[in-house]
Amino acid sequence: MKPIVDYEVAATVDPTPIKLLTPGTDFQKYHTSWLEDKWFPFMGFVLGAGSIWYTYTINRRPFYSGIHVKLGAGIVGATALYYYKQYRTSYLADKDAMYRHYIQLHPEDFQAPERKKVGELFKEWVPVR
Repeated sequence: MKPIVDYEVAATVDPTPIKLLTPGTDFQKYHTSWLEDKWFPFMGFVLGAGSIWYTYTINRRPFYSGIHVKLGAGIVGATALYYYKQYRTSYLADKDAMYRHYIQLHPEDFQAPERKKVGELFKEWVPVR
């Protein structure tokens, strides 16, 4: 039976913090989906239109009353969360760049950890009966 983890490959991975913060060449391939750029605007539309619909329901107004207000609130919500997603992505990219720069300036504070096997981490177990 083939092991789940290929130990030869796992032993060659560089665990230094600068490598962990730097995206590899296949980052886009494994960390993006077709839904990623559509999710925030969709939820903004649902929250914007849903909040108006909920208000109208609580006030016992008909379902189709104020449909233009619901659509407008949905469009405003979708636009707001679209720009929030752009801001969030930019903020997190800047934060990661700041961390990478700090690690590059102070490599002595971020040494690669000593690799140990799981058996070396635990004490010997003696059952108490």
